[in-house]
Amino acid sequence: MTSHEFRTPLSTILSSSELLEHYRHRWTEEKQVSHLHRIQTAVKRMTEMLNNVLIIGKVEAGKLDFIPVPFDLVEYCHYLVEELQLNVNNQHAINFSSQFDSMPCCMDEKLLGHILSNLLSNAIKYSPTGSTVRFTLTFHDGLAVFTIQDQGIGIPPEDLPHLFESFHRATNVGNIQGTGLGLAIVKNCVETHHGEITVKSEIGVGTIFTVTLPLNYHV
Repeated sequence: MTSHEFRTPLSTILSSSELLEHYRHRWTEEKQVSHLHRIQTAVKRMTEMLNNVLIIGKVEAGKLDFIPVPFDLVEYCHYLVEELQLNVNNQHAINFSSQFDSMPCCMDEKLLGHILSNLLSNAIKYSPTGSTVRFTLTFHDGLAVFTIQDQGIGIPPEDLPHLFESFHRATNVGNIQGTGLGLAIVKNCVETHHGEITVKSEIGVGTIFTVTLPLNYHV
């Protein structure tokens, strides 16, 4: 499945670069730039997939590093949302709200990034253009509770038990690209933090992921 997913961006890179090589002198600057953007998007997609394959390899080998450091969780989430918004070209809005303006925590920033980026990216990927993804952060008894809600295609009930397995993809994804590694990575990163993840979904209505992590878990 992964090798198949690599072929698509590779063929995009090859065809766009060949077209630029042979026809760029006849094309407008706008058309040339659109093909350069296709190449850049394909490279980003491949980089993302390679990262996921490397992470899942570390997970399976039991070599996923866990290095918790102190930082402000609310500030971190604001920064992450800004980064994601830049990447989706404002086709989707991520509406982030937090119970408090600031909250110290001690977590692994890299693993937390994998958790939230994967869940937010999925919410965007499986939602109609122009829809809003709601990202809420609340706190309860020394725990951070992250809720990510989309208005997307939803997950069929028969797929829910297999959702966090490597390479599993829901039966209704159609032509939407993906390797089926993102949620397996999320689950492992959550468990490494001694946290929990739950999901509620309804076909055609949307999906809600809830991640609960200890604020000050120390190894």
